[in-house]
Amino acid sequence: MARFLLVTLVAVLGCQEVFGQGDRTPVNFPVGGGSVLRSPTASGPPLGGCYGGFSVRKARTGFGDTVSANTKIQFRDVLLNMGGWSPSFNDFEAPCAGSYYFSFHAVSSQSGDFTLQLYKNGQYQVTAYGSSSDFQQASNSAILFLQQGDLVHLQLEQGTIYEHPGNEAYTSFSGYLVESL
Repeated sequence: MARFLLVTLVAVLGCQEVFGQGDRTPVNFPVGGGSVLRSPTASGPPLGGCYGGFSVRKARTGFGDTVSANTKIQFRDVLLNMGGWSPSFNDFEAPCAGSYYFSFHAVSSQSGDFTLQLYKNGQYQVTAYGSSSDFQQASNSAILFLQQGDLVHLQLEQGTIYEHPGNEAYTSFSGYLVESL
């Protein structure tokens, strides 16, 4: 038993030494110019040939520097779109069935709180709440099973979120395919 534990420990430490943290390393593929995390021992396209992932930032504001309640969040900048993100509709459409990870972040206005919610096909999933005391940050994440064509977006349900009027981005939304079917 002790020998088995020693061999297992050496194997785990060896993998971390060769590949960094865990057994995943960035590998570049010619899909939208982005990088995909995949096992260094895997062959062929990652995730069974289906690509899906995005990262967007900086909520579009009306007049001023806040976004008001009952608003589907629209984003100014697309940092990465490996498939599925629509800048026109400001939502993600699953390119294939599978498990997807989503995370989102926002900042409250100086004097108001907010609730920011993640929706799948118009159905509520999770909420991030930011309190009303001087620009509080809120975030949440979820792993969702999506069928091909399912839609995911963010909605500000209550309150206001603050977005910096300059180049800084306080609101972000990202998601990617974890495993396809």
